[in-house]
Amino acid sequence: MSIKQFEGMSPVFLPERFFHGRLEGWAVLESLMGGLLKRATITAEGQWDETKQVVQFVETYRFDDGHEDTLNWAIQKLGPGKYNGSEPNLEGEAEGDQAGCAFHWRYTRDTPQADGKTTKLNFDDWFYLIDDNACIVRGSSGRAGLPFATAHVTYRRLSGQ
Repeated sequence: MSIKQFEGMSPVFLPERFFHGRLEGWAVLESLMGGLLKRATITAEGQWDETKQVVQFVETYRFDDGHEDTLNWAIQKLGPGKYNGSEPNLEGEAEGDQAGCAFHWRYTRDTPQADGKTTKLNFDDWFYLIDDNACIVRGSSGRAGLPFATAHVTYRRLSGQ
C-alpha cells in the first residue's frame, strides 16, 4: 500500500493535531493465524510545540497479562507529509509519511514483555483518521523483517485542539 493512495481524502490526519491533548484507546493483538494474543487499554497525552515542530507524546499500554509499556515519543514534522520520531527504546529513528486521512509510521524498538525481558520488534503502523476525535490503527510487528502479529488499535481524543 502506498501513502499516495490517500491524497485528497478527508478528514486529514496530522499527528501534530491528533496527538495534541489527552487520548484513550484500546488494542487487540492477533497472531498471523488470527488467534488473540493480548488485549490492552491505552492512556496517552501529547503537547505540540509549534516553534520546534515537535509533538511530545506519551502513551501507556496496560496489557491483560499485567504488564505495562510506556512510550515517550518526540515526533518531529520535517515538512509537508514527512515526520521522524525518537523514543528511548528505539533502534535509530521512526519514519512517518502522511497523506489525506492516513499516517504510515515505521520503527524498530526494544519492547518490554510480561516476563521482564525486552524483544526487538519491527513495527509498521497505518493510522486512519475517522473524524476529528477518532482514529483506527492497523499495525504489524515482527522480528528481522518477518511479521508475526497484527495489532488493531482505536484511539479517541478526550481533549486538545
